[in-house]
Amino acid sequence: MLSQITIKNFAIIDFLEINFKEGLTVLTGETGAGKSIIADALDFLLGARTTSDLIRSSADKAQVEGTFLVPEKFFLEKFEPWFKKNSFDNNSENVINVSRELTANGSKARINGSLSNVSHLLYLKEILVDIHEQSEHIELLKIEKQMDILDNCGNDLHKKILEEYGKTYEEYISLKNRLNTYLENRAVFAKKIDFLKYQVNEIKEAKINDLNEENELHAKREMILNKKELTENSTQVYELINGDDGVGTLRATSLLAMLTEVKKLISKSAEHDGSFNTYLKTIEIITSELKELSSFVNHYGENIDAGNNDLDEIEERLDLFYNLKKKYGKSLEEVQEYLLKIESELSDEEKNNCSQEELEGKYKQREKDINALADKLTRSREEITKSFVNRVHEELLSLGFNGAGVFHETPLLVIEFTPCDISLNGKEQIQFLFTSNPDEPPKPLLKVASGGELSRIMLAIKSIACRGGQTSPGTMVFDEIDMGVSGEIAANVARKLYKISRNNQVLCITHQPIICAMADEHFVIEKKITDGLTSVTIKEVLNNEKAEALATLLTPERKSKDNITVDAKQFAQSLIENAKKAKEKGPLCQMKLT
Repeated sequence: MLSQITIKNFAIIDFLEINFKEGLTVLTGETGAGKSIIADALDFLLGARTTSDLIRSSADKAQVEGTFLVPEKFFLEKFEPWFKKNSFDNNSENVINVSRELTANGSKARINGSLSNVSHLLYLKEILVDIHEQSEHIELLKIEKQMDILDNCGNDLHKKILEEYGKTYEEYISLKNRLNTYLENRAVFAKKIDFLKYQVNEIKEAKINDLNEENELHAKREMILNKKELTENSTQVYELINGDDGVGTLRATSLLAMLTEVKKLISKSAEHDGSFNTYLKTIEIITSELKELSSFVNHYGENIDAGNNDLDEIEERLDLFYNLKKKYGKSLEEVQEYLLKIESELSDEEKNNCSQEELEGKYKQREKDINALADKLTRSREEITKSFVNRVHEELLSLGFNGAGVFHETPLLVIEFTPCDISLNGKEQIQFLFTSNPDEPPKPLLKVASGGELSRIMLAIKSIACRGGQTSPGTMVFDEIDMGVSGEIAANVARKLYKISRNNQVLCITHQPIICAMADEHFVIEKKITDGLTSVTIKEVLNNEKAEALATLLTPERKSKDNITVDAKQFAQSLIENAKKAKEKGPLCQMKLT
């Protein structure tokens, strides 16, 4: 239940703090005094969208704070796991404190002091509060709303069927869309897969096992193309080293001969000066390496001849690499990376685009499943309808609809099932039909129900479907549910609100004295203008002030209590006494108006 709400700078309200109790609480006041703004503030607190226009003109921000008390068992079941999951503090057991601030830049909310988002607030609203605004009964005219109302009256088994149906329907639609897309674009899919396969094969056939192969081939190609020059140079180097002119004649000026001579001279000098020993070793190293070079250039021509026949293969291989790089990357490494990418893409395409036969098989199975579940859902709704119609009928009788004769046998409100194509809601549409005249068949609410009747029908439904159970901790807010009713009908509405308030906290904004007479708690909202500034005040009506407050409602044109007639005061007192008797006998008993 809502135990307290504090409102600051919200619309015309500068500051209000209201403490609520269990049972039926009524809020009264002149039109425009700010009664409905309190309901709007509670709605804003629990996630409703709004604009900065609701910030009081003299302030830069609006603030609303509410404290809710939740039964321990219900708190442990519904909130404790949720609090832990969302990291909200739970310093006070079974107490939920919510605050929300509105500025020109947006809103900011907290739950038990921790920052929260709108989805968190809406979760709390779904469980804690049901706000019935003045125009909400118009929603009852919408077909989709009527379906929701009926489904919400279902038991756990019905809700399980709904959940299973919704999940299966999503899979069914997904398969249907995939099959349609496949049939429309299978040529495109096949072409894409073929193209990916071609690219994969083209790169794989190149057998790129070594990313340095291209560089090595370029080096080899360069050597073969310059064979003549390389061979001649090698021959001359050999001749210079060995002094061999190619016909066995040694030259005196060969490098080896000169180094041998140099070695002898240094060796003799080293006998007299040890500093030559270092250079003697140097000459020995040079001579050894020169001999190795001699051996290399001597056989170089033979080696280059051995690779001469590979030139065509080298050119062909390099051309292959060139074409691959032109298509798939700037280097062999990028080509290989592209190969991995398209192999993965090809694998995904082949998985996602199974054969037409496979898709059709899966789709037909899901179509069979969804139809079976739809039939099951229909049967479940038909069972719910039997109980729902009877219960609503009883509630409507208690709210003043003619209960004599035929209406005891024929429900005032019936539900019409119309078959339709499979949809998210099943394979039927439903519509509430209503009649209040014994000689007229039930017709759609839109055609036969007046505003006052719609308001009472919604009240009857809420008493059944909207958290009206014995275990519900909810707060129900009715903003002028009595709109358009008076007399005996208003008395019936009062009894119904009192009945609901035995299991739920009920906050009712009203103009009806008879509803106020049944209330456990009564607040009067007043608007005052002082020096051009508007303020809203709230005053609790004490027991000894109750008759006067009701008399004021009976004669709204007489604003001063001194002008209230004696008859009005006497009638107000009779309403209080009759309400007291009705409460003692039970809220379903007849409540006299006089």
